[in-house]
Amino acid sequence: MPFIYELTLAEESPQPSYTLAQQLVSQGTLVGTGQNIAVLTDGKNEFHLRAPLQGLIAEWLASSGDALSPDEPIVRIVAEGAECAVSAVTPVRSQPC
Repeated sequence: MPFIYELTLAEESPQPSYTLAQQLVSQGTLVGTGQNIAVLTDGKNEFHLRAPLQGLIAEWLASSGDALSPDEPIVRIVAEGAECAVSAVTPVRSQPC
């Protein structure tokens, strides 16, 4: 049975100020667990936002240039299987090539 989860940022201390720089996958795309789905920036560095669970991107709730907050969902994803709690995500710093 499919269920919908909304991806949010994990609370960090101190809380960085992230902005959505780029959506890497479009609405309607199937993403895998751990796949990079967006690029965030804190003004100095870039970070990847990864899907915590496989699913279909149902709706982006944030657009490029939007400031992100831990209490606001970024993307809505439809996952297969029994409904489960999906943890908030901590962005991972992008490594230069």
